[in-house]
Amino acid sequence: MKISRFIFVCLCLCLSLHGFAQETTLLSTLDEFTEVQKQFKIHFKQNSLPIKDLEENKIGFLVSGSEDEWSNLIYRYNHVPIYSIGSDHWLKDVTNDSIEHLIVITDSLFAVQSLEKKQALNIISLIVFSEINETEEKALLWAANLLSCSVNNYTSHDLAIQLLFGAISQDDDQSSSHDCFRLRYLPPESIGLNNNQLKESVSHVVEEAITAQAFPGCRILVAVKGTVIFNQCYGYHTYDKRTKVQLHDVYDLASVTKISGPLPLLMKAYDSGLMDLDRPFSQYWNDWRSKLFRRSNKDAMTVRQVLAHQAQLSPYINYYPWLMKGQQYNEKFFSVNASEQYQLKIDEHLYLSTKFKKTVYKAIRKSELLPTAEYKYSGLSFMLYPQLLSDLYQKDYEQLLYDQFYKPLGASSLVYNPIGKIKQSRIVPTENDANFRKKQIKGLVHDEAAAVMGGISGNAGLFGSADDLAKLLQMYLQKGWYNGVRYLTQQTVNEFTKVQFAENDNRRGAGFDKPLFGNDTLSIKESYPAPGVSKESYGHSGYTGTFVWIDPKYEMVFIFLSNRVYPTRDNPLIYRMNVRPRIQQIFYDALNTPIPTNLPVSPD
Repeated sequence: MKISRFIFVCLCLCLSLHGFAQETTLLSTLDEFTEVQKQFKIHFKQNSLPIKDLEENKIGFLVSGSEDEWSNLIYRYNHVPIYSIGSDHWLKDVTNDSIEHLIVITDSLFAVQSLEKKQALNIISLIVFSEINETEEKALLWAANLLSCSVNNYTSHDLAIQLLFGAISQDDDQSSSHDCFRLRYLPPESIGLNNNQLKESVSHVVEEAITAQAFPGCRILVAVKGTVIFNQCYGYHTYDKRTKVQLHDVYDLASVTKISGPLPLLMKAYDSGLMDLDRPFSQYWNDWRSKLFRRSNKDAMTVRQVLAHQAQLSPYINYYPWLMKGQQYNEKFFSVNASEQYQLKIDEHLYLSTKFKKTVYKAIRKSELLPTAEYKYSGLSFMLYPQLLSDLYQKDYEQLLYDQFYKPLGASSLVYNPIGKIKQSRIVPTENDANFRKKQIKGLVHDEAAAVMGGISGNAGLFGSADDLAKLLQMYLQKGWYNGVRYLTQQTVNEFTKVQFAENDNRRGAGFDKPLFGNDTLSIKESYPAPGVSKESYGHSGYTGTFVWIDPKYEMVFIFLSNRVYPTRDNPLIYRMNVRPRIQQIFYDALNTPIPTNLPVSPD
């Protein structure tokens, strides 16, 4: 089978790939970045550069050296197959995977010559990390595109990937605000901040928390004005220190699922007129309608009230009495084998009856309402959204998310039930569950309510990496727009992110959390989130130790991921130590206190 058009080959002629060890830092300094950027030369090119539409052609990378080393750069933009050029069967693998857009990274000129002769390759484009003279250029005319860079180091590799995916252009002014095509990765100095000061301040808080065992490790990403200026990993997956936290590790997002899973689809439904926030929720979820012989106490509550936690819904329902008989599983609902009747996977050898979903829906419908109409956080309605949205769109909920948001964003690590979809080594474990799953949880949703829905729920269940989350959050920040695509209208984003019931002393948006009223007057111990956030800001936290926040005033996306529930949920230290607001505040303090022009920048 011939590989179709626009095969893109990035040729990196590396003197040594051993120096390209895994990096957990951003580009070294702005000066180095600028100087290296000047060394790129476009010899000739067609329309295949940069890669604009991630869906247009199936992309793959063929690399020299460690695949993991390059994945740190490549996975920022898309999770694509990576092949080793040292393999005898790479061409067969590329062909079998129907790769249409191949990016080759190698240190061998001989490999270039051999690629020219591969009949399966129709169009080849080259990015060469070496000076190219006129004779060599003519010898490469068989290629469709040719770019070169005379510098061959980590910074030039980083730049090449960003140029490739359109995050930067050759003539970018890196000190200016970035009207984001895709998120770019630059040192903090690019926006007037000091790398050393940020790293030292954040490391102090994180190391204090890890030492106290608030969590074994964490992942922090901060983007300002479309530029990721802080991108760090700390600690390990577990306290035995066997597996270090890596840039593209995947965390159980817990309640961050609410604004990353069902909410973008609900916003799109509102956008297109399929849903009205001020109509009864029962209009879209028939089970809540009052009927002739079955009255419902939830018939009149509106979608807006439900999303803002103003609908008098109970906070949660305990499903254990149905599922467990003492310490044993109720045989009425469980089986050790998957079948048509038992499809809801609880564990590798434990499956729940598919009918139990109806038990959950019925329990939610029959649940008592709280006595007063006031703000009370509830996850019950979010358990209904996967089925509600599937019915509304007449399409599978997971497929909807993938097609409408995750795939075009290049956020393919955002998944439910990641086992079999994400490498096990990238998945960060959560709790040692002694009560329900009776094992260490890894790759299975931590939240029990989401677990009984087969791991696919609107209240929890989504897993993802910081880089992929950042794309979705940046889309929110940019009022529904990202990488040239309009996902949501500005009016819809504004509607969902504003305070819905201020008159009821309810700070919440529609699905989104908002700062406490008067938050800027509170201390770091009293505030939520950090006292420096603006009133326009919004986000969400997650029980497993996750937290994301978007601030339009400062054009900031803040992401903190941890597994604070390892090995037990009975660990409140992340809250008592105010870890997340303290770290978040560091960036507000920095933005509000520009560094002196003569202050030295980080050399690393």
